[in-house]
Amino acid sequence: MSIYFVVPLLAAVALVQTTIVPRLTVWGVFANLPLLFVVSWGLLRGRKEGAVWGFVAGLAVDLFSGAPFGAATLALMASGFLAGLGAASILHAHFALPLAVAFLTTVVYGLCFMAVMQIAGQPVIWWESFWRILLPSAALNAVLMPLVLLPMRSLYDRFHQQDVEW
Repeated sequence: MSIYFVVPLLAAVALVQTTIVPRLTVWGVFANLPLLFVVSWGLLRGRKEGAVWGFVAGLAVDLFSGAPFGAATLALMASGFLAGLGAASILHAHFALPLAVAFLTTVVYGLCFMAVMQIAGQPVIWWESFWRILLPSAALNAVLMPLVLLPMRSLYDRFHQQDVEW
């Protein structure tokens, strides 16, 4: 997909994430739209493109947030790469597998983000953050995954060119 489409799309998603989404809480947490977009693309295109989308989305989130610069970039790259590891097999398997991937990658994202926060000198209460924020966020992202994955799959089908094999 063209970089001229990807960068504005992910910048818009990051802007919505930092301005509107925090006001829409469920279970005391809110969804992570950039993560859902990156994981969806990783599932569709594999680990390399998942990591690239994670890098672009992470830079956008880091520019708009007050967290240490690089925290979201590192966490989204790791999540996109992880989502892309089983790209072909997961999408054609049971419907619940992408939901499980969303849950797992949210946990990875949160742990990476908290690690960068602690390295940057911010106090992190690991156990409480894990149980009160990270797990409910992972559950919410898993529930919302189909709302992002299905339109992303449609976008992928529209712009994807099949490789010619001989």
